[in-house]
This record gives sequence, C-alpha cells and structure tokens, in this order.
Amino acid sequence: MVSEPFDRDIRNQIADALGIFERDICDEYPIAISSTGHSKVMIPIYSNELLHKLNPKADKLTEISKQIGCNGYYVFTLNQQDDILVHGRMFAPAIGISEDPVTGNANGPLGAYLVHFNILQDNSSNSFDFDIIQGEAIKRDGTMHVHVEKEQNEPKAVQITGNAVVAFSTEISM
Repeated sequence: MVSEPFDRDIRNQIADALGIFERDICDEYPIAISSTGHSKVMIPIYSNELLHKLNPKADKLTEISKQIGCNGYYVFTLNQQDDILVHGRMFAPAIGISEDPVTGNANGPLGAYLVHFNILQDNSSNSFDFDIIQGEAIKRDGTMHVHVEKEQNEPKAVQITGNAVVAFSTEISM
C-alpha cells in the first residue's frame, strides 16, 4: 500500500527535521508512506554526500510522526549509473530507533513505492529488481537485493534477500 504524496507543508517539515533544504529533496519524486507490513515515509534526495551527512532532529521527526501516523523515515538516493541503485538511511525516533543500519522493513516498502510511482523501472517486465546499500554513514553497512513482482504495473509481492551477521549476543539472567 502506498499513500497519496504529501503536500509542500509536510515536505518542508520533513526537510527541516532532517536538517536539509526542501530543494535537496527530489522534486520529481513524491514523499509518501509505503507499507508492505510496516509503513515508512519514503524520502528521495539528490546527493549521497548529503545522505551520509544527515543529522536528523529526533524531536521534530517524532512530532511529524504524530501528525502523519507513521514512525519510520527512509531517506534514499537513486544511483542509476551504479550496480547499487539505492543508498539509504532509516530513522524512527518515535519508537526509539535513532537509526537502523540495514532493514528490510524499509527496503521492502521502497520497492513497492518505486513500482507504484513507476520510478526507474521497465513496464514491459512483470518484476523489478534492484540492490541497495544502507548503514554506510554509521559504519555498519550492508547490502540487500529487492525483488518486486508486479501485476498491471502495481506491486503484488516483495522479496528481500541478503546475508546477515551476528553483531553481538548476550544472555539475560533473572
């Protein structure tokens, strides 16, 4: 499910909360909520350099979350010239996640968003595939592959694949 695009007021609030200018957000692509089980706000920006420098204002993102009914913000760039199409970062301070290094809960909805808005895909195909990298800015990067099955050029099913590693483990005794 993908929402209607947000208006300029919400775009400006999100830009301010991310510490960027509204002109840094891709004007040709909408900001919208996308969900494949967990909803995220999709925010396309122009620059990988800016993406990696983001220092969002958690309190402002939390306030916007209350307004729009969505707690996660996925900020991403599209890099058509690279093997890795998407570089992204995901913030959800309203639920205690300052930044999630690599998450299928953001990249699955991204696939649905890209198909729904017909962004960078081939309409003659019944599927859309791309690779992402996330976590670079916090030195915990990882890649994923996203596969979106389409029906009448709308997302029908989304699959995320990748490899995981254990970052830490612990035991809690009571």
